[in-house]
Amino acid sequence: MDTREAADATRRRRACHECGHRFTTYERRDIFACPHCGHGEARIESWELTSQGAMRRRRRCADCGRGYQTLERLARMDVRVVKDDGRSEPFNRGKLYRSIMIAGTKRPVTSSWAEEAAIEIENELLGRETLDVPSKQIAGLVMERLVTLDEVTYVRYASGYFGEGGVQEMLETINESRQRRERTEIERTNLPLVPADSDDT
Repeated sequence: MDTREAADATRRRRACHECGHRFTTYERRDIFACPHCGHGEARIESWELTSQGAMRRRRRCADCGRGYQTLERLARMDVRVVKDDGRSEPFNRGKLYRSIMIAGTKRPVTSSWAEEAAIEIENELLGRETLDVPSKQIAGLVMERLVTLDEVTYVRYASGYFGEGGVQEMLETINESRQRRERTEIERTNLPLVPADSDDT
């Protein structure tokens, strides 16, 4: 769980223990203040989960000693995908996974790779300050991963997102990815002929 403090709230990234779905909550801290004296610290004496899915807690103020209850509800914050025409829809990790697999048909794109990429992208989106993300930005995150995995899959996926002059842009990106791979391979295989700690003279 990662938290980000704000002036009057705490933003938490969470994962469900049952389904594994990741989501973000935005919890206002003022609901925990004592209604009698305003003190922010209290001892939890009891708690129960209501039928509506809220958490009811009985608290005892650490300052004035008086008891009070809080009713805490889950305020779910999901990533929303903003289309080119201004419409938006909830981010769907399964839909992103399927789009990667379709582009990677009969290519070296495994289901485990596509699933891991979709999870990584979702986590990156949840970590942003704004949860309204243009669809092209999400496509860009996919293409960053595909271009170093398989050029054919990259071109299939990218063809739906590049505008005018897209072919040239795709070729430039592919050439850059080739150069990165070549440099990485050279660094990996360019081993010294004599070990650095050799005692030979």
